[in-house]
Amino acid sequence: MSHHVNASRQTRRRAAAPIALPIPSPLALLFILTAITLLTFAFADLRQSARFADIFLVATRLEQSEQVSPETLARTAADTDTIVSGDYCRSDIVMAGTTLVLNRLDTADEITGYEAWAKAADDAARYMRHAVSCMPTESNLWLRLAIVRAVIAQEPKSIARLMTMSARLAPADELALLARLYFWNHLNVTTLKNARTTVESDVGLLLKAGDSRRVAPALKRISPALLPYVKQAGMQLPASKKGSLTWFGFSLDKLP
Repeated sequence: MSHHVNASRQTRRRAAAPIALPIPSPLALLFILTAITLLTFAFADLRQSARFADIFLVATRLEQSEQVSPETLARTAADTDTIVSGDYCRSDIVMAGTTLVLNRLDTADEITGYEAWAKAADDAARYMRHAVSCMPTESNLWLRLAIVRAVIAQEPKSIARLMTMSARLAPADELALLARLYFWNHLNVTTLKNARTTVESDVGLLLKAGDSRRVAPALKRISPALLPYVKQAGMQLPASKKGSLTWFGFSLDKLP
């Protein structure tokens, strides 16, 4: 009898005793925390992607040269305010918004719709300042900020600084050089003088090392303000490079 009682008591004590769970190793804890963090970021990215789905869609259509109605463009471009006010800095969101605000500004007419143009210009300047603050090492964004500033009011020193920053971040990238060349070709004499070193570097590098198939068409129409820089750089080229440019439609010997 006592044997059964003792056995019963021992069984109850064992049942009441706390069960010791194994303590995860530091490596396992690190793995769990990392997984939770990644899931949190993934969920946040998913929410942001859904939030700006319309902006992604319209930006893609614009980049593919598809037609977008003025109403759709105005409505979607207005959503870019949220990117700025919400301080969103995800690179794909920022770049999609950039496409929208610049297209909105480009299609606005300063003469027939000044108020709409002024708002588009103000919104674009505000957005591009945000974009540059998010991605300060992106040469293309500095260039686009300079473009917006020039559209609003061509302030030579300010634009020269922005263009120089773009050149510092992408001094030898051919696509960036071609983009800046296009813009240099639309700036006045004073602005070019304020950025003289950068202009000379860009033009000289493009003529010397750029692919003639791309460079020659870009130089078919040269503004009077940019012409002296092109002629000066052309004097440094070997005959073979001059011949290559001529073959693709740009003859230095025929410059005025």
